[in-house]
Amino acid sequence: MPAKSPISPDFQALIFCGPGVSLNTFTSTPEDFPKALVPIGNRPMVWYPLDWCYRMNVHRITLITPPSSCKAIENALSRNPDLTSLPHPRPEIIAPEALSQNTGTAEILQLPEVQRAISGHFLVLPCDLLSELAGESLLETWMVHAAGIVGSSAFPGGLGVWFPTKGEHAVKGEETNFLVTAQAVQPSVPPASNSLRPNLSQVVYSSTTDTLHDVTESRHSFPIRHGLLRRHGRIRMLTTTRDAHIYLFPYWILDFLNQNPTFDSISEDIVGWWAKATWQDGLVPKLGLDNILNLLHSASGVENAENGNNNSNTEIEDDIDIASMSSTQVSNLLTPPTTPSYTSEQHRSASAPPIVPPFLAYVHPPTTPLIRRIDTPSLLLHASLHIASLNPSSSPLSHPHKVHPTATIVARTTVGQDVLIGANTNVQQHVTIKSSVVGANCKIGAGSRLTKCVLMDEVEVGEKAVLTGVVVGARARVGKDCKLGEGCEVQPGFVMEDGTEGKGEKFMVFEGLDEEGELGDDDGLMEMETDGGEGDEHE
Repeated sequence: MPAKSPISPDFQALIFCGPGVSLNTFTSTPEDFPKALVPIGNRPMVWYPLDWCYRMNVHRITLITPPSSCKAIENALSRNPDLTSLPHPRPEIIAPEALSQNTGTAEILQLPEVQRAISGHFLVLPCDLLSELAGESLLETWMVHAAGIVGSSAFPGGLGVWFPTKGEHAVKGEETNFLVTAQAVQPSVPPASNSLRPNLSQVVYSSTTDTLHDVTESRHSFPIRHGLLRRHGRIRMLTTTRDAHIYLFPYWILDFLNQNPTFDSISEDIVGWWAKATWQDGLVPKLGLDNILNLLHSASGVENAENGNNNSNTEIEDDIDIASMSSTQVSNLLTPPTTPSYTSEQHRSASAPPIVPPFLAYVHPPTTPLIRRIDTPSLLLHASLHIASLNPSSSPLSHPHKVHPTATIVARTTVGQDVLIGANTNVQQHVTIKSSVVGANCKIGAGSRLTKCVLMDEVEVGEKAVLTGVVVGARARVGKDCKLGEGCEVQPGFVMEDGTEGKGEKFMVFEGLDEEGELGDDDGLMEMETDGGEGDEHE
């Protein structure tokens, strides 16, 4: 059982189940097979954020999906053994009529059905999240450093997560974001040895790397406002990190959204404008934050006055050195005299305008547990192979058995240690499988070789086929003597002719094309498409 954390029972999680544009080989029919159900390491993609929430004791979970994908996700929650084995209560599903495959992430939070479902502080996650980081540590960090940043629960700030795209789990071509941070307000008590605080900072600017390139190309430089440098003398610019789309938001953010209905993206609009409002002069009233914070300030004053009547004899006579009372010992503890503190924020003048609470960034170190978003075939392959390499019980992502007890493996077959094989799969003789994931109910023909491959459920591989670095969709058939090299993708249900060869290609079915590529009356023609690049997508 996971350790209990002091999370309010009203705290809830929203998981965005988006279209999966850059996984279009496998999600071209979202009404049957949406992105949230694409398997990663022989589990549906959405299992990972759901399990992450349950492990941190957040049980109020809402899946938000387009109407076209709702039925498929409902069926999976009722029938898929991995999803039915998750704790209760089951997640709620919301499928707003206005939600389409192109709706922005900030626009999703503005939909009436979504706003009615939110009753307090909340967590936003993508369905493609893979995280070995303990979620309760992140929540506790938010409660200490963001929810109480100005000494009042009426002014909680926000927290987001970014992870490095370089290092051990680097995948070529992975999307990156442009993040600018400054030193965050630090409490007096020194951090524990396992604290996330050393990697915590305040966001002062957030955008995509594409936006950064556009600005620098048009202006031949990246302009920095004087207001930013006056407010933060030292800033840090990060260009090789990626936004994990893990956001902890206070309830008042819904008012901020309603004041700014043109917001489209959480990352660029909500976080970006919020971050700039903490230092850019004149931006607070333009965004309507002054009205929101003044109302919160008034409500907080009434609450404090009521509490004061009950504690009229309580006085603060002297400053208390909290650090000296802490049992946590650290070396070289240096606190710059100019660093703001909780006390200075709490004892500001009552007549002063309310301070915009900061949005904090946890930037995950490259050498610690895995955090990734799995939204491209290369990331899907890499993540699945990582899960296959994990020993049972060594990680929250690992499987109890590398080879499912119901799988059949005939003698004279070589199966490596870094291999996952699903339920009821049949592997014939003289087959070699190395560093691969094979789904449930698959059939691997005699003499075949699989290396660094992912086969989804009910795939059939013909005799003497050789596959290297290939992702094969569910119910596809790979013919005899086929040779597929790195980067190949096979669409679910695709039937490949014997002896087919390819490398770096997509094997898909194109509806309504005749042999010359013109629109015709045929039901469909099986085609082979060279991968033309990766597309952007919402969560």
